[in-house]
Amino acid sequence: MFKLPNRSELRINYLYLLIFFLPISSWLVSLTGQLTISLIRDILVLLLFLTVLPRVNLQKIKSLPIFLIIVYIFWILLSYFWSEASTLQWLRGVRFSAVPMLFLLTLSLANFTQSEKKSIFKSVIWVSVFIVTLSIPELIGVKLPLVTAISSQGTLSADHFVGAANLHRLQSVLAGPNAFGLYLLVLITIVLSWGKELKTPKWLIWVYFLIAILTFSRSVWIGLVVLSFVALVSRYKFRVTKVAQLIAILLIVCAGIFVLARKSATVNQIVTHGVSTNERFAEYKRIWQTRHDIGLLGRGAGDAGPTTQNRLDDGPNYWTESTYLDTFEEFGLIGLLLFISIIVLLWRKIVVAPSDNPTFRTARLLVPAFLVAGLFISLYTGQVAVYTFLLILGSADSNEEQLE
Repeated sequence: MFKLPNRSELRINYLYLLIFFLPISSWLVSLTGQLTISLIRDILVLLLFLTVLPRVNLQKIKSLPIFLIIVYIFWILLSYFWSEASTLQWLRGVRFSAVPMLFLLTLSLANFTQSEKKSIFKSVIWVSVFIVTLSIPELIGVKLPLVTAISSQGTLSADHFVGAANLHRLQSVLAGPNAFGLYLLVLITIVLSWGKELKTPKWLIWVYFLIAILTFSRSVWIGLVVLSFVALVSRYKFRVTKVAQLIAILLIVCAGIFVLARKSATVNQIVTHGVSTNERFAEYKRIWQTRHDIGLLGRGAGDAGPTTQNRLDDGPNYWTESTYLDTFEEFGLIGLLLFISIIVLLWRKIVVAPSDNPTFRTARLLVPAFLVAGLFISLYTGQVAVYTFLLILGSADSNEEQLE
């Protein structure tokens, strides 16, 4: 006789569906021209939240990180009263900013057994193998079908190159090379931390590392350097003098790249991406000049960040490509401080935890790399990357209890 799944089974199933859907969501939207397909993500997050809510331990809400997540979500919703965006554009901003935080809140409130976490991250790796395999034909110049006759505005671009250097950038079926690179940055950390428990081949890390480099995403490269540095220090527990030596070597390498960029047009294109760097500095200057207008409240949801690239109300494009500047402009100084405090407090809680299980190892390695990469790129550029990052952060913060 057919038996309906209980709440414990439902929440795992919703997570599986999210893990399978997120990497192909942009592709599906592009192929069909139906923007509403992306709403599946929001619906699954809401269903997951409603499934977890009845079992929430009210004592956990007193935790400072969880309390700040709730405050931040309400702050995003309150921005409706001062946002100049249309209602639909405001809702789009809420979807980009509040729904991921609702996902983080849900995971932090939930209880997962270690075996459940193992199953979840095993699913993430298997899906990633499929997505990365789709990028392999790009290496030999075979184009993936990213658009169709019914594709609409905002469809995936079929080709990405590094300026005049004409170097092809890999993107698989994600929203672009930067989105793909961020996704790979998260995946490398998962494979690195869970490899032994999940018995994944060690060469998978190097394949992902190489593919991440070939996205030619500078922010992802920086994230990979930070990830490698933190992993090295964590593994060998170097003394302060050794860490200082490693930092000095990194600075020398950076200086060498700078010198090469001045002498080689190709290296210059790779480092500057043509006019990309100039455009970013122009945005930084604009933020500085308008900082008093942005103030404590910001412009409101949907009035800054990636959502303004293709606005629904024909308003101005305020996208700095920096997570922190975008957050500041959209939700003001209050919103920025809330966002940073949430991530830092969760990471601190994970770092000081005595457990050395793979969930904690993943979060300890990834958070520094992701936070540094976020200085130079909006983490919300690739929704799959930021949701997988929050999956790691939330599952590390959640209790490991045996469920009924």
